[in-house]
Amino acid sequence: MDLSGARLRTASIAIGFWLTVAVCLASFVYVGLTWDRPNRVLLSVIFVIALAAAFVVRAVPAERIVHGRFCEAFFLGWSALDIALIALVTGLDGGITSPFATLFFLTLIFAAISYPLGSMLAVVAVNLVAFAVTAFTAGDPGSDYVWFVLACLVFTAGMCAWQAHNHDVQREDLARISRSDPLTGCLNRRGFEERFQAELADAARHGHPFALVLLDLDRFKLVNDTRGHAAGDQLLCWVVSEIEKALRPMDAVGRLGGDEFAILASGASEHDSILVADRVREALAAEIDATTGLACYPGDGADADELYQHADSELYAAKHGAAARTAPSKRELSWAAALAHAVDARMAVPDEHSAAVASYAAAIGEALGWTRPQLELLRIAAMLHDVGKVSVPDRILRKPSALTEEEFEEIKRHPIAGAEIVSRVEGLEPVVPWVRHSHEHYDGSGYPDGLSGETIPPASRILLVADAYDAMTSHRAYRKAMSHEDALAELRRNSGTQFDPSCVEAFERTLAFRS
Repeated sequence: MDLSGARLRTASIAIGFWLTVAVCLASFVYVGLTWDRPNRVLLSVIFVIALAAAFVVRAVPAERIVHGRFCEAFFLGWSALDIALIALVTGLDGGITSPFATLFFLTLIFAAISYPLGSMLAVVAVNLVAFAVTAFTAGDPGSDYVWFVLACLVFTAGMCAWQAHNHDVQREDLARISRSDPLTGCLNRRGFEERFQAELADAARHGHPFALVLLDLDRFKLVNDTRGHAAGDQLLCWVVSEIEKALRPMDAVGRLGGDEFAILASGASEHDSILVADRVREALAAEIDATTGLACYPGDGADADELYQHADSELYAAKHGAAARTAPSKRELSWAAALAHAVDARMAVPDEHSAAVASYAAAIGEALGWTRPQLELLRIAAMLHDVGKVSVPDRILRKPSALTEEEFEEIKRHPIAGAEIVSRVEGLEPVVPWVRHSHEHYDGSGYPDGLSGETIPPASRILLVADAYDAMTSHRAYRKAMSHEDALAELRRNSGTQFDPSCVEAFERTLAFRS
């Protein structure tokens, strides 16, 4: 539900409350003026109950109702209950010749103002049935009277349904306008963000990939300066038209501002996203050059911030003449190794833990078919996967016995700290989500974000297997090292729960080949 729709539904609860109070008070006056007629005490009790129920509804936070999953059921139930009470008091007051029968019209008007067309039609159906049942079971007004009032009720229902339809159309138009770029007709920033979040939620739920492509027009300012803003606007419209031709119907394009655009390619792998970016650039080359930056879920990030950061970094690199996805230099590798060695020393690990994890991780990646540039990045991520432990006190890092629950909670924060450290190093943006999620478990029981399955970046799943194997086969102050066979057995036992089965199988193949 959009913001305006939510506000309308929230306001309608208050309106409904005051309308109920007003009707009950007017009914008390009518009952008092006609006290000599039958069922006055019972009618008074019914209206007291209705008034009390209205105050109960008023006490419930309206926003909780409107934004809850049972919002529509609440409103339909409220209207159905009102209609049932109207039918009851009308019957007790002698049938549809009672003034209470006019309240049937109020329920239709309220629904027309507040409800979408589908709910409005449901109220119409309940209303007409309740009126007909009341007419033919209570009192004897005559068929001519019944049919005329019923016809008026039908006419009113028709006009109310027409009004509800108009409201729906207007809300859809406003929603479309508020999410569309007025110049080019594609999604604006708000519309694209909503589509992006929906795609992210769907991908996390079903485990399929997608790609984010950021696109920036080169030297667009020159077009405005030399040919005028009208020509610039015309070019922007042409750009969107060409981008949409190059995309599939399920993909989306948005204008983030000025000459900056974003593309969402549903179900696209890294290879697919590169093809999409190439296809779009080729389509635009006839009029203007464009620079792109890519990010693929989940490999380049597991949330919106990580994906945007990665794509923006690639765009920045491409703008300044660098390839978007390049292998790290020897200097970067040696820097990462030096920092990893310092962390190992602080942890009082007797051997080169980070270097060993890097070696195992690269072997797994190679067995899974990773390219050389990807493997180099994976080595850096492996060497830096524990860098966040610099923020953990020595009393915990060097503790010779098992950690307490509180100490383990402190340890669980180190991947976040590590990702923050790595994010400050220019050129290592792709590695940031890999480090952050290097302790996530395949079944979702890991930390820090509880990701599961394919939502965990592939590199992070590799790091977890490599790290666990080296930890199990290395001596620690609180336990002896496991044998190679026992460590492998432990990996197999936790395959599918803690570890990605494909990574465990690839690691086994690697070790078998080495032996």
